[in-house]
Amino acid sequence: MNFPGLDPVWTYGHKAGHALGLIRTWSLPQAREALERGEKVLVVATTALGDTILTTPLVQSLSERLGRDRVSLLIRAPYVSLYENDPRIHRIFSVRGKYRWSGLKEKLAEDPHRIALLANMTEPDLVPLLWQSGVRGFLRYRSRWTRFPRWMANQAMVRRSTAPDYASGHAIENNLAMGKALGVEATTHRLSLPHLRPETPVRDNIILIHPGASREVKRWPVENWARLADALAAKFQCRIGLTGDRNEIALARQISSAMKAPTEILAGKLSLTELAQAEGRALAFLSGDTGPYHLAVAVGCPTVTLFAPTDRGSSMEACGPHQAHATFHRALQTAKHGDLIHTIPVERMLAESIAVVEASLATQTKAVPS
Repeated sequence: MNFPGLDPVWTYGHKAGHALGLIRTWSLPQAREALERGEKVLVVATTALGDTILTTPLVQSLSERLGRDRVSLLIRAPYVSLYENDPRIHRIFSVRGKYRWSGLKEKLAEDPHRIALLANMTEPDLVPLLWQSGVRGFLRYRSRWTRFPRWMANQAMVRRSTAPDYASGHAIENNLAMGKALGVEATTHRLSLPHLRPETPVRDNIILIHPGASREVKRWPVENWARLADALAAKFQCRIGLTGDRNEIALARQISSAMKAPTEILAGKLSLTELAQAEGRALAFLSGDTGPYHLAVAVGCPTVTLFAPTDRGSSMEACGPHQAHATFHRALQTAKHGDLIHTIPVERMLAESIAVVEASLATQTKAVPS
């Protein structure tokens, strides 16, 4: 929802309020003092699915250092089910999109959180809304920009898009840097959703392929996925499952029709929690850079991922496997930013996939490292 002219009115109105002293936000020392007094922390990731999962090391570190009762998460409504039983989180708040946060102020008024760690968010609406909801200490994801830089307690970490180190570093480390600025050291650097990870390490004889992505540039060609899937099905005598949301059913059917081996079209049939459960039992999860890839890593499923970055912030440097066991998590990237994903050949993807599936099969009686 974005009415013409709403963004500048909202942005400059709140900036003026801040400049006039009508809106006051905390400095970094003030935010640290508030944390020492026992104030609660709200981790914010109101954009894509993968962005929420990339905050899990920060959430876990905060929970283990401060206590579960002081750490909450603000995400988009469709992803709430993934975190409902997460033992590290005090409470989950949600929005439905830009300017679609009905009821959030009232919920935060009932359960105040004075410090917000802004990993990924819609702008310009969310920062002023959180201030109106009682937040006073704002910290922004390291190396990124915001429309309200002067509101940030960690202004030294904020970068304009023209800065040489803009969007540099891995998302996990940039998220953890917000906690470190408050004096909270990391206890983990790995993605995890422990409540969704299967208790038994025994895996189903299936390889999951997720061919869809949010943007066309991230989608490997249908014929490539079909060739890869047929080769893996023949080599390992395993089933192939094609996952995706309801909008990707047609894509899954195109790949299935181009294949010789039979497939299970799971696109449009699984909720996010069901997808996580299926990933946790699969031999491997093959995809482009998309939210379900991060979900697979978080539940302990071996992965092979294709990256076709358009910039530094969408590259393996920012979103690739990070401190994950290299035997079970591999990634391939185009030669240059902006190169089309189809320039990654099937032969390279097949070789990496075979190595990961063989490692997965070799650990059937053992837990697979993250």
